[in-house]
Amino acid sequence: MRAFHLVSLGIAAFALACGGSGSSSMNGVTDPPPPMNGVNVTIADFKFSPAVDTVKVGTTVQWVNHGPSEHSTTSDTGLWNSGGLVPSGGTGSYAASTGGSTFQFTFTQAGSFSYHCMFHPPSQYPSFVGTSVVMP
Repeated sequence: MRAFHLVSLGIAAFALACGGSGSSSMNGVTDPPPPMNGVNVTIADFKFSPAVDTVKVGTTVQWVNHGPSEHSTTSDTGLWNSGGLVPSGGTGSYAASTGGSTFQFTFTQAGSFSYHCMFHPPSQYPSFVGTSVVMP
């Protein structure tokens, strides 16, 4: 009987160790881990979350599309453009089978960098904007 308890305890410990290591988005899809020394910004429900992220020079920001349609992260000044990022899950022609498409950009200078989705411009979606504030 004691061996049974030890085996059960081992299985439970293994299950806890293997589960829950990633963060979960609003629709239950697990986000990929952020890049080393980086952060994730989620794209979902026609907004960037967080809408404003503050990072240090040298930090890589990774945008992850968990929205229902194709989105992008496009710098207002032309510094970067992810192109189309397909959504996570679903069965449509734009849908990725697991997780959403990602895009990474490493900030090499301090400043405030605004961005938007090129498919859903601020003129039609005024709250679908984001800003990366980069500190020295």
